Parts: sequence; C-alpha cells; structure tokens
Amino acid sequence: MTALAGNAPFAELAVRLNLLLPPLLSTQRSSWEQGVCAQALLECHRLFCEAGISPHSQRLYYDFPLWLYALAHDSLVRQAAGGRLSVLLNGNGASDAGALDPACIGETLYWLCSLEASNLMFTAFPPPRGSTCRSFLEGVEKMLQYIVESCPRAPANADIDASVATPSGLLLSHRTDAVQIWSDSVYMLPPFLASAAVFRTLLPSRTHDIKVSGDYAPQALMRMALQQIILAAQILQAPSGEWSHIYDLGTCAFKRIAWWGVGNGWVCCGIVRVISTIVSPMSFVSSASVHADSDLGALGLATDGELLPLLLQAYEILLRTLRACLRHILPVSSLFHDVLDDPNSFVETNLAQMLAYTVYRLLDLHAHSAPFRALGLPPVAQDELELWESHADAMRAAAVKKTDMSGFVRDVCGSPTFDKPGTAAEGQAWAVMMDVARAQHLSHTPMAL
Repeated sequence: MTALAGNAPFAELAVRLNLLLPPLLSTQRSSWEQGVCAQALLECHRLFCEAGISPHSQRLYYDFPLWLYALAHDSLVRQAAGGRLSVLLNGNGASDAGALDPACIGETLYWLCSLEASNLMFTAFPPPRGSTCRSFLEGVEKMLQYIVESCPRAPANADIDASVATPSGLLLSHRTDAVQIWSDSVYMLPPFLASAAVFRTLLPSRTHDIKVSGDYAPQALMRMALQQIILAAQILQAPSGEWSHIYDLGTCAFKRIAWWGVGNGWVCCGIVRVISTIVSPMSFVSSASVHADSDLGALGLATDGELLPLLLQAYEILLRTLRACLRHILPVSSLFHDVLDDPNSFVETNLAQMLAYTVYRLLDLHAHSAPFRALGLPPVAQDELELWESHADAMRAAAVKKTDMSGFVRDVCGSPTFDKPGTAAEGQAWAVMMDVARAQHLSHTPMAL
C-alpha cells in the first residue's frame, strides 16, 4: 500500500476527511441523506482502493466497508412494506412521503451485494435484524420493484414526449402524496437504476433469485435511467438551461418555478454519475466479484443502438445545466444565491460544492476515460475545460472557507426545511465528495464514481 507521504492530494484529502466525517456521521438523516452519506463513503473507499492507499495507515483509520454496512443495515431496518428504504421513522413510513428519495442508497446496497459475491467475503453480511428482508439483495430489489411497478407516475395525458416515454418509462413521481417531478429526482433515481443494470450485467451468478428480463433487463433499466433524465428536463429545464424545482403532474402547474440552486446541483451530479456508470461499469462493483470469464462485451451498454441517442441527450442536458449555473456564480465569493436569479435570496454554499464535484468528474472523463472518448459525444473546447477547472478550484476554496473548526460546512441550505442558511448532512456529504473528486483529478488515477 502507498503511504500518504509525498502524495499531496491524498494528504490534503485525509485532513479534510478527518474534519468533515464526524459531523456527517453524527447527523440525523432522512432517507435521501442516508443515501448521499453512504455515497460519500463509497466514493472515498473506491478512491483509496484505486490509489493503493490503506485507510488503516498511521494517519487514517477509515473502515469504509464497515460504515457502509452499518448505513445499509439501518436503511433495511427502516424499509417500508412497499419497498421504500429508510422511511420508517416513528411509524409506518407515512411521515416520509418520498417516492424516489429512498432509492438514493441503492448503489451502496448493490456494491455490498457484489462484495458478498467476491472471495473477499467468506460469509454474507448478517441479515439486518428487524428487517423483513433476508439479505441486502432482497431489500434493494424490493426497492427496485417499487420503482418499476408501484411508484406513482405521470398520467397518460401528461405533456411529455411520447417518443421518449414508454409504458414502464413514464415520468415517475418524486412523492407518494402527489404526482410531482422535482429537480432532485434526477439524482435520486437514475443512478440507482444504472447501478441495478450494471449489477445484473457483471454478476449473473447473483441474479438467479431476482428478475432479469422485461422491464428488469439491464438495458431496460439503463434505458429507464436515461429516459427519466430526459423527461424531467422536458418539464423543468428552461430554454436558458436552468431548472425549476417542482412541477405538479396532476394539476399541470408549477409548485415551485424558482431556479433553486441546489436543485440544479442535484441534476448535474445525478447525470454525471449515470454517465460514469455507463463508461466505467467495472468500478461500480467489487472487482474481485467479477469472474474472468464474464462476458465483458456486455459491459458496453452505451453501444446499444437505442441507448446511445438517449445518452447523448442526457449529456447535452448536463452541459446546458452546468453552463447555465456557472453564469450565476458570484464574482467575489464564487458562491451562488439560493435561487440562482434572485439576488434577495441568501448566498448558499452547497451548490458550489456540487458543481465543483461535477466539474472534477467531467475533467477526469475527458482526460482519462478512453470509453468516454470513444462514445463520440460532442467535445468541450480545451479553453472551456480550463475555465471550468478554474471555477471548480474557486468554488472549492469558497466552501473550505465555510467549514468551521468542528467540521460543519456552514451556510448550506439548512436542515430540516432547507429554505435558510444552516447545516445539513447533504452539505457535509457533498464537501466529502467534492474533495474526493478533486483528489482523483489531481492524482490522474483513472477511477469512476
């Protein structure tokens, strides 16, 4: 294992993690916050493994797999009967009306299932005590079944492009108590569907007890992931590129038309995770769990004749959103107003972290991912990439200044109402993921999300 000495990006990352992780792991978390917390730890683990740096070195003691198991364990203990993860708080789950937020932890669950399938684990993880599911795989597949079969969705007469929508791919509702699409949905659902597709593709030995055909086939799930992005953009994205926050599909009216900054951040981060999954699927499962005789030709999901045009649309949506957001960056602070075009809204920290994460990931894809370049997606000019990097470094520096001595990132959209400056689990998680993405970029070590 490589030591941290002489490895400046990772040494700096270690200092930041020691500061940021205690508040993150100590906060009370709703369903999506459980998921984004887990994703932050998963991305840490992948980066350290790919770089050959032991988390048990003299300076670090991070048992990421154990922490991920603990987070996933509780998400299953708190899984509702219908399949939604992490929603049982003090009752039957009715207090959490999120339909898509509970899917946020899905990739972590599939990763743990791949770890169980590898020779790294002599026995399966103990079944979550108190859960109705016998295993992580049963629990995450129950969540997937809810999404595919039971989640509320747009009515058949909704104003969406029939050439994109299919019976199983109609725009899904973010809520259970109303049929609404939120900008947040682009992060909560598509990466989960993409990870379900990859799991089925790379680990056929683990799929004998789960559905793998029809709407549950890998390419069907990946198609659905991309469709959800495109359909959401048709309704929420303005011609100038920014996204409104909430549209009610039942009343055909905006519930919140404002260009909420963090909502635009969810969009960017969700799409870049899906793209990374498609071009580097091997990074999304434990590599030891994929046998040498696996059909590696099946990894080229993006070469499917139907998927490639959808991927192109999703990529173009990402670029339009990122460029639109960066037009609103504040010249002195390198932060953003909570509502992008409202100078009377407070100056908020988390969008800067989310956009910095997105930029660092895109820079790595352009510079280090041959599969990404082979897709033939529209190129980004080198001078624009350099401008993005300059913005990312400035946004990160601004967020670092907002981190106090206790490790809390201040002036993010604050829990529990997210309508005023404060602290939040998601703000902590995005600080971690921003710095992981930066360390990856600076180290020039190929590694997907």
